[in-house]
Amino acid sequence: MARRRGNLTMFGLSISPKLCAFLSLPFIGDATGVMENMKFIPEVLLLSLTIILLQSSIIFARQYENSNHIKTATFYSEQFVLEPGKVTITDLFDIEFPRGHIGIKNFQAELVDEHRNSLPLYEAYLHHYFVLRYFENVTMSRQANQSQPIYGKYFRRNDGVCQGSVNSYSWGLGVDARKTSLELPDPFRIEVGTHPENVPKEYNEEKWLFDIMVIDTRGTEDKNGCIECRCDHYNVKSEDFVSKTGIDGKPMSGDYKGGIFCCEKTSQCKLQKGYNNKQQRKASLKYTVTWVDWDQYQVPIKFYILDVTDQVTYNGSESIHNCMVEYFITPQNTDIGHYHIKKTKIPMKKGGNLIYSTVHVHPGIVNATLYGENGKVLCAVQPTYGTGEEPGNEKGYVVGMSGCYPKPGSIKIQDGEILTVEFIHENKYNTGLMGHFYVYLAEELP
Repeated sequence: MARRRGNLTMFGLSISPKLCAFLSLPFIGDATGVMENMKFIPEVLLLSLTIILLQSSIIFARQYENSNHIKTATFYSEQFVLEPGKVTITDLFDIEFPRGHIGIKNFQAELVDEHRNSLPLYEAYLHHYFVLRYFENVTMSRQANQSQPIYGKYFRRNDGVCQGSVNSYSWGLGVDARKTSLELPDPFRIEVGTHPENVPKEYNEEKWLFDIMVIDTRGTEDKNGCIECRCDHYNVKSEDFVSKTGIDGKPMSGDYKGGIFCCEKTSQCKLQKGYNNKQQRKASLKYTVTWVDWDQYQVPIKFYILDVTDQVTYNGSESIHNCMVEYFITPQNTDIGHYHIKKTKIPMKKGGNLIYSTVHVHPGIVNATLYGENGKVLCAVQPTYGTGEEPGNEKGYVVGMSGCYPKPGSIKIQDGEILTVEFIHENKYNTGLMGHFYVYLAEELP
């Protein structure tokens, strides 16, 4: 214990006269009388230590809060034109997107008109939107023309299989977009803004694009037939497929009843007699991105798309994936009861901790389930069907799907584990169906 510069130094703490006065305590000017005032020392010492700890805690909390500050921004895509009965497919490159080394927490989107009002699904059916990440060689891209939109671009796929033109996106939904959450729990994020090792260095500018497909069903004879892309509802003929190849690269047959090949850019669905097909309207995709600046508190996750049409074969121990992307139900294709069951088994080359899971589906879905190799249910997803007329609650449409948020660490998918994907539909004639299970895995936990 020592006196220094008018303060009392005790146990490494300097107690000033002002502090003593503030606490209404007698100030100990020297060693004389210390024992008389010793009863006050524990209170002073405890208070000083408390102040120090509180200050440290506040500083740490502020630093943690700042490093994890969540940011949100809403953007609108470039506008495109819709016409009654027409299928509009558009690719929009270099969309607005948060820049820098960041972690994406959520991505939500919906279709709006030129006045930024929500469009109802019974007028403009959002078949899908896909968000793809790519890296651009700016020098090469300047040499591209309209017939070469992907020249000078290197696409960064997700972590799943079947990385063709359909299942390679980072985010994507459709008719179910408004009420299906893609939000990730804290502190798990999709890390972007860095240059992946498998991307050539000359492709050094990270960008994003939209692939959007909308079917305008105003004035159509059969809205359901149009949104299911039934070939006999469009201006296509069976002979049109003779020279075409399917997603698997094989020649298509005359048995193709409906799907994306009948819903192309030039496709026109049948309109009611006398309906004015020149009622153009402009639309765009409204999308909201939530993110944080990347720091040591964020945990990266990987995104997998498990396609129920994946026809897995094996070459020795190596699995070969063949995703057909879409499928259909005919009256001859029946299962037990009043439902149609579509399922497949998919091996996971790389596993991890299940953080979140949901699905992307089309009309007629009853439920979807993801099973582990031991038969355990990893995630069961239910649809929400609309009951009204307002956007987001359109009667008869799948306006959203539920999701699964298991406690981190409670469900671990092992490397090489074979998962079962199952989609159950109403057992009715339906074409152009899709069944994609979205699986978000973290290799490490915080």
